[in-house]
Amino acid sequence: MFDFRKIGTVLLIFGLLAWVPFIYLVASGREPSIFPFLIAHLIGVVSGTRLRARGTLRSSKDRPRRQVVGRIMIILGVLAWVPYLYQNHLLGQPVAIAPYLLVHLTGVFGGIILLLIIPMERAWRQTS
Repeated sequence: MFDFRKIGTVLLIFGLLAWVPFIYLVASGREPSIFPFLIAHLIGVVSGTRLRARGTLRSSKDRPRRQVVGRIMIILGVLAWVPYLYQNHLLGQPVAIAPYLLVHLTGVFGGIILLLIIPMERAWRQTS
């Protein structure tokens, strides 16, 4: 009926592309609020991830260790924002965003690479 993986992939792409207008506005010297872009990003990424996972239901016993580690890295990369939000919004302390963004991107991109290794290996074997 529905291809949840394809719909999820589209939502993920839109969630990631939500930052393009924000970056453009910041580069052009404006100071837009981050919250509309963050909401669009989170809606696209979270719903897209859930739909993709629904499209590839497998038991955790079938998952290679790389996939488990990749998922953990993504979760830790997302959780990198917890101390930032706590310090910045709850305590009201000015905090530099760069270290948290670096940890977030490293965890998420590193995890995605680990998750993609197996499909890339399969594709490589089929073409050779």
